[in-house]
Amino acid sequence: MIISMAEIADKGKYTDEDLKKALKFISERRGIDLCSYRQNFVFRHLRSRLQDVNAASGAEYVEYIKANPAEVDVFMDALSISVTHFFRDSDVFESFRKNVIPAVMKRKEGAEQKMIRMWSAGCATGQEAYSIAILMHEAMAGRDDYLIKIWATDVDMDAIEKAKKGEYELRDFREMERRYRDKYFEQKGDKFILKDEIKRLVRFERVNLITDPGLKFMDVIFCRNVMIYFNRQQQEELFKKFYQALNIKGYLVVAKVETIWDKDQFVPIDPPQKIYQKV
Repeated sequence: MIISMAEIADKGKYTDEDLKKALKFISERRGIDLCSYRQNFVFRHLRSRLQDVNAASGAEYVEYIKANPAEVDVFMDALSISVTHFFRDSDVFESFRKNVIPAVMKRKEGAEQKMIRMWSAGCATGQEAYSIAILMHEAMAGRDDYLIKIWATDVDMDAIEKAKKGEYELRDFREMERRYRDKYFEQKGDKFILKDEIKRLVRFERVNLITDPGLKFMDVIFCRNVMIYFNRQQQEELFKKFYQALNIKGYLVVAKVETIWDKDQFVPIDPPQKIYQKV
């Protein structure tokens, strides 16, 4: 039975054990290990949702979700997980286009096989990975000697399936130049469908950044607005994983609110845009 906010207040704070039970249910429902995220961060948003739906306990919230399955999406949106848009922080992508892509191409010039490998870690519904793919496609115009492979990974299978479809809404383009939208998307009603020439550059896979092995032989890794969900130890371990995943002189791009502490592993090449290079 759902009770009033006054009755909830009388019961005091939700216990950690109570919240963990609700979190475990959501994790199983969505196929995401939310327990690996920073506990204080997740619990804060979980408490807020319990209060919003007048649930007095984690058990009541579970029953609410069973009756209202869309609540899982509401909670995930509150965490800002799987929420993004094309060319998010457009100045970062402009620096990537001007500084990183030409440098990577130059280093590949002497190779027998000019393969460029990139990783969008925590790709959500694919906008970041496809933004990278569009810029790479533009840079490779007339250069058939290069092979581009972009891996896009996330723990959320629902997000990955949406990304594979390549169907987006107008709100997803708020930072994308109109010429890219006109060139690489076909509008059908209120949906914008990404063309296959970009979709085939990206391979989507389910990967848990904390528990699964990292990818290898990457020239560039994007991992933006993901670190905030992890504690300090998890972040440090993830940076080590990225270091091992990158080729010599490879690039790591993180969000403007995120920081790399180990300067022995990465040096900034564009500090304002948080673009780093492997030492």
